[in-house]
Amino acid sequence: MWKKLTKEGKALAIVVAAVVVAILVFSFVPIMPVPYEAEESYLATETYYTLEISTVEEEYTVLEPYTDIEIYCDEEPCEKYIPIEYSVVGGRGYNYIESDGSPACSVELNIANTDVVDGTFTVEFLVTLSGDLTTTISESKAIAAGTTGMVRAYYLYAPLKTLYSFSYSVFPSGKPNLSYREEAVVRYREVVEYGEVTKDEYTPVELTVLKTQTVTDYKRVSLLDYLMSY
Repeated sequence: MWKKLTKEGKALAIVVAAVVVAILVFSFVPIMPVPYEAEESYLATETYYTLEISTVEEEYTVLEPYTDIEIYCDEEPCEKYIPIEYSVVGGRGYNYIESDGSPACSVELNIANTDVVDGTFTVEFLVTLSGDLTTTISESKAIAAGTTGMVRAYYLYAPLKTLYSFSYSVFPSGKPNLSYREEAVVRYREVVEYGEVTKDEYTPVELTVLKTQTVTDYKRVSLLDYLMSY
């Protein structure tokens, strides 16, 4: 039959066949890419916080009142007892021989009690003997107010030693300080105490969960479908 077609018929048949193929491609072959949204599943790690309630013993600080004694004075030194007032009016030292023939020495100091109260005065003598030998001797004496008394100390049995020089320190007894006063005051101090405390604590916990997300994908449609629907 094909052989019986004319040259013009053959050309027409080729054109018709080409048109048919074009129509089929246009109508059914998916050649056009089209985007669309799809749901995609994936695994993700999320952190959750769980509430845990516990009772613990904790330390805390409180202010505790207490009574303290505050000391005041109108003049210095601010002491409850202050030394008796005095003055040194003279002194001397000398060597002598005891009744048994042994050498000895003596030092003495004249002290005037210039205060209004009686008192006891202790004198500490630093005695230097020949040959640079030093020793300390002391003596005390009660002296009435407004009078002068002598404090004398002895150094016995110093063979072949004689008094060379001496120095002294005076320690008077004390008297009440009339300007001294004590007052009770309330103060506060920090004290550490302990007690049970309820604590709320959130603890992180990591969990793997399945989640979905919307993604853009592509599909191919025919040209006819593309022209009609997109």
